[in-house]
Amino acid sequence: MIFEKKTGFWLGAVSLLGCLVGCGADLEPPEERARTIPARALETYPASTKLLLGEFQAQVRPLISIPVTAPTDGDIFFHVDQPRTLLPKHSLWAEVEPRQIASEELEVELNTRAERLRLREEIQQTERELNRVEFMLSDPALKDVPYGDRVPLSTNLVKQLNDELDLLEEKLENAGEVERLAFEQKALRSRLVMPFDGELILSLPVSPNRKTIRVASNTPIGTIRDISEIHLHVVIRDPQLVAIPKQRLAVLFKQDSGERYRAEFHDAQVVEIGSQDVLIYRFGFKPEEVEKLVPLIGANLTCELWVEADVSFHSVSKLDVALMLNGDESVMGWREAVAKLWPGGRLLYTGRTRLGVAREGEQ
Repeated sequence: MIFEKKTGFWLGAVSLLGCLVGCGADLEPPEERARTIPARALETYPASTKLLLGEFQAQVRPLISIPVTAPTDGDIFFHVDQPRTLLPKHSLWAEVEPRQIASEELEVELNTRAERLRLREEIQQTERELNRVEFMLSDPALKDVPYGDRVPLSTNLVKQLNDELDLLEEKLENAGEVERLAFEQKALRSRLVMPFDGELILSLPVSPNRKTIRVASNTPIGTIRDISEIHLHVVIRDPQLVAIPKQRLAVLFKQDSGERYRAEFHDAQVVEIGSQDVLIYRFGFKPEEVEKLVPLIGANLTCELWVEADVSFHSVSKLDVALMLNGDESVMGWREAVAKLWPGGRLLYTGRTRLGVAREGEQ
């Protein structure tokens, strides 16, 4: 970590020194320690392309996770009888009030038939009127006779009847369409279907002997998960990490069994956590490892974040840097420390206990 103030830098260096002494990491035997060490040439430090940036809390999550709640009050009939099931895309796994939906569908169908019948009768009546008017207009003795309560016979009356006929035929063509669309929207909300190949996890006590359960609106029913990919979510708050090209980052973690896993950078997301926007880096695992990691979904893990550079650099101990500076308060941070100890050197990465340093022209 780079400190902006002199005192902050040296407090950090002292803290690092105390930590390393306490942990016994990267230290020589006690009898060989000294308060300071002579400046070492940068080239004496090992070359590397990897550096441990630190340990982070991370959470294992599936590619997609969708909570499902009851769209309305009523009975839910489940087409599955296990609390955890793998289902293909488009699978119908539950229906809300299926009897009511079936009854409403029948009602829409009957109302549409009745409406179509009424419109056909009205069309036939209008066609008869149109034929009558055209016949009367074709006979000179009848053309001046008033037509019912309307107006004297004229071509305008013919046009009016034709317009009425066109309107009735259009109504017949679209009869029941509005009611059908409204019903389909309701039916769509009541029929719960898998949006993708994935895993269904129910939060209700479904069993082979109990497949219908009455619930209230908005009651949690379960979760749909796309487990074709598993990601490790890491919260990123350090600006220095943001500056590192994301494709060079990787995470490592070890299970209690001792098996180690490596995940590569997948993408970055900004999510709201506690009313604040937080940057999340998602790291993806190899396809052959996904099945093993499914049981870890939802778990919080401690993982190592590594940078894997495309060029070699020197891996320098932070403790060595602090001891070589011997309390020089003119140095304000690790970057200035590198510049002071190795003119022409450039700090590439700041790790947990080591620095990644390269000379100009070495990259």
